[in-house]
Amino acid sequence: MRNKICLAVALFSVGACGGGGSSGNTTGPTLQNTPTPANGITVTNTAFSPATKSVPVGTTVEWAWDTCDSDPTYGGMTCGTHTVTFDDGVTSQVLSTGTYDRTFSVAGTYNYHCTVHPTMTGTITVQ
Repeated sequence: MRNKICLAVALFSVGACGGGGSSGNTTGPTLQNTPTPANGITVTNTAFSPATKSVPVGTTVEWAWDTCDSDPTYGGMTCGTHTVTFDDGVTSQVLSTGTYDRTFSVAGTYNYHCTVHPTMTGTITVQ
């Protein structure tokens, strides 16, 4: 009889935990890193990669956020927020996933940084 009670308690405990096999956050959106396009720039949690890039006039450069890591404490993903903010005032939204692009129509040097993490800097040279 004692074994049957222990078995019943064990089965109830497993059922109460939910089962289902998913360790992600099921109540919020699915977060994921965005693949960097060919000739694009990756936004990581510590830097823009590559930090410097040269492109011809008329080129559209795309930045892709790669800032999500699995969250061992709460499950799901945790993604860092960043911006791409140029010295000339053009800026992206504060993003944690997705992409931002800018077309460079005039030759010159375009310096940019992340307003959330000012030590993250980059330069686009347009020729």
